[in-house]
Amino acid sequence: MAEMTKNEMLKIVEESISKLKEKTFKVFFFVLDTKGNPTSALEYIYQTAYVLKNRGYDVAMLHQEKEFVGVGGWLGEEYASLPHYNVETENVEITPSDFLFIPEIFANVMIQTRKLPCKRVMIVQNFNNLCEFMPPTQTPLTLGITNTIATTDYQAEKVKEFFPEMRCNVVSPSISKVFRPIDGPQKLIVNIVSKNQTYVNQIIKPFYWKNEVYKWVSFRDLRGLSQDLFAEALREAAITIWIDDDTTFGYTLLDALSCGTLVLAKVPNNPSDWMKKGDELNESILWFDELEDLLKLLSSVIRSWTLDLIPDSIYESQKEFYAMFNSEKQSNEIQDAYIDGLFKKRLKEFEEIKSDVENNKFKFKEE
Repeated sequence: MAEMTKNEMLKIVEESISKLKEKTFKVFFFVLDTKGNPTSALEYIYQTAYVLKNRGYDVAMLHQEKEFVGVGGWLGEEYASLPHYNVETENVEITPSDFLFIPEIFANVMIQTRKLPCKRVMIVQNFNNLCEFMPPTQTPLTLGITNTIATTDYQAEKVKEFFPEMRCNVVSPSISKVFRPIDGPQKLIVNIVSKNQTYVNQIIKPFYWKNEVYKWVSFRDLRGLSQDLFAEALREAAITIWIDDDTTFGYTLLDALSCGTLVLAKVPNNPSDWMKKGDELNESILWFDELEDLLKLLSSVIRSWTLDLIPDSIYESQKEFYAMFNSEKQSNEIQDAYIDGLFKKRLKEFEEIKSDVENNKFKFKEE
């Protein structure tokens, strides 16, 4: 404060209070350009930004890409039309009343922005990413970040375990409306959702080798599809195999369940909260531990499906997941965490600073 006069400081504080009250401050989200490839983690960021935009806030997306492709090809124009700025080539003015939300993968951005006057908040969808990218000599707290938005209670608990002083709020993802059951019969197609091509080969060939009677069953690898085509493929197929050992949430597993396909899922290393009922894995999903178990399970499920022996209770219980992760619930959580939480608290902080300035609790430069 010493480099400012009292009047200069008071002017900055009053401007910030005015912007926060009138919703004229800016809300920035730092994003990674996936070059048109759908990713649920990026969709979550855009979902939040779009909700805040519709609530009347001045939202913009920041990036560092020379050739930015964006999300129009898979999320749609409503998301792509959000303002986007390249921080390396465009002059982006950031003031003390503004907010900058930084995903955990951008530890370098947390370091680069530590001198900015705005409020910076970390978004954590996968705590392991923070372990991978944050230098061992730094923490979010040492970089001036004291607030976190997490996608699950588990992720929030991991943050608090290592950074007890961090204030955490949870905002759940929501399942896009494109993921819905088909109107009509499904086909006996087996989808495979896995980032690892090796798993695809280790499923299809051994299955045919052990089950010649099912040579007529079709398999389909769902990597590299747009969101609409991915949803269409999930709806159309009777069965979907899901494998993601390292996931901390399981976005695509939720997408598959919402499309009404039977899901055979490999138990991930750390099952997310929603995958369990109490201490047990949710019975709406047909779980397996090893690929050898999958081959036996898959042949049994195909036989049951062809004989119409799949219990209706499995399909009915899948509907619970949409209720857990719908857009209305997410919007309410954004209201609690962002608007009633971060934004109002920031206003209160500036009002307290104003009182301190007026009561000469700082040392100022002479007028």
